[in-house]
Amino acid sequence: MKRKIKQIWKRLGYTVFITFILIQIYLFVRIHWFTLCIIPTYSMSPTLQGGDYILASLQIPGRRLVEEDEKYGYKKIHRLKGSRSVRKNDVVVFNYPYSESKEKMVLSTNIYFCKRCVAVPGDTYQWYINGNFEQIYLPKVGDVLPIDSCNYKSYRSCIEYETGYPLKMEAGLVYLADTLLHEYHFRHNYYFMRGDNVDHSYDSRYWGLLPDDFILGVGKTIWFSRDLETGEIRWCRMFKKL
Repeated sequence: MKRKIKQIWKRLGYTVFITFILIQIYLFVRIHWFTLCIIPTYSMSPTLQGGDYILASLQIPGRRLVEEDEKYGYKKIHRLKGSRSVRKNDVVVFNYPYSESKEKMVLSTNIYFCKRCVAVPGDTYQWYINGNFEQIYLPKVGDVLPIDSCNYKSYRSCIEYETGYPLKMEAGLVYLADTLLHEYHFRHNYYFMRGDNVDHSYDSRYWGLLPDDFILGVGKTIWFSRDLETGEIRWCRMFKKL
């Protein structure tokens, strides 16, 4: 009887140990390598469907560390070295910059978007919206650009995010706080995000450029999929590479 009890405890201890190891492996991978995301809409159709679950690599462009600065009331962003930078055509998971305020960009984890990167820092991107032709240059770290009445709207949120000061235009002149601004030295890289379902996607065409701070990772694989209406598992979409 005692021998059986010892065997039971031995097996239980072995099971607990293996479970602990598996949990540690999962947490390590989850924290350092991948994150799991669910796609709630069809803005990335046909690439992604509502109800798809994807694995996003945190190594592209590198795991993001967010540090709260209680003294000054803002977030400090650090990024570990990744395997590569974000490229054109990557399916990117990021924080929506205007989830807390429609007037300025605030880094918040309340809302995540998943869109395709169609332009990277240093590109000039062109598109049509509401019958009008639009284009914008995407700043990269170190760029010094003239700021005037022509591009004030395009870069206002970016400059306010980087400096923490309001940008305003009076009598055709641009002011950063109360200082007349002729040019600006950009501190971040900016990306242009667009949904594959172009006519039904709320993306950079409407809310502007995405700073590098807001990027979480790059989608790699659909690991599970369930139809939002019927609840049926879509086996044909599982383990599909992006």
